[in-house]
Amino acid sequence: MVFLSMFKKFYISYIIFSVIISLIFSINKNNITSTSFIYPTKYTDISSYFGYRELFGKANYHDGTDFLAPQGSEIYAINNGVVIHVGFLNGYGNSVIILHDNGLKSLYGHMSKNYTINLGDSVLKGDTIGYVGPKYLEDGRLNGNTTGPHLHLTIYDKNGTRIDPLNIIEKK
Repeated sequence: MVFLSMFKKFYISYIIFSVIISLIFSINKNNITSTSFIYPTKYTDISSYFGYRELFGKANYHDGTDFLAPQGSEIYAINNGVVIHVGFLNGYGNSVIILHDNGLKSLYGHMSKNYTINLGDSVLKGDTIGYVGPKYLEDGRLNGNTTGPHLHLTIYDKNGTRIDPLNIIEKK
C-alpha cells in the first residue's frame, strides 16, 4: 500500500513537471507565438453550433461546435500549445485537450484512438493531433454523445468558461 501511494504521488508529480517543462519549451519553440486560431479540420461545414439547440426533442446546451468530417479525417491543433489530456472523457469520447500559449484550452472530441501526440507534447498550430473517430468504439460504447462521425471542438477561456469556437477561429 505504501508503495502504491508513493507511486501515485510520483506519477502525478511527473505529469505536472512534464506539462510545465513542455509549456516552457513550447513558448520558445521556433520562437513562434500565435494569436490567430485555425480550423481544426480541412472541413468547414458545421453540423451543430455553440449554444442552445434541440436534440432528440429536448432543449440542450451545446458547449462547442461540431465540424462535419468523415471518419479518419485529420484533426489539427488550432494553435500552439501543450497537450494536457489524451484519452476518453465522458460526453466527448476519445479526446485531446491542449493548453494554448495564451491560456485558452481547446478540447477535441469524438476522435479515433489513433492519436498522433502524447500527454505533455508541445504542438504547433496546424500539427495533426489525431483523426475523426467512429460513432461506436471497439468495445461497443458510444464515442461520447454523438450521432455519427464528426469533430466536436470546445474552447475554454482562462477562467474555464466555454466560449464559441467560431468567435476565435480565422474565417475561411
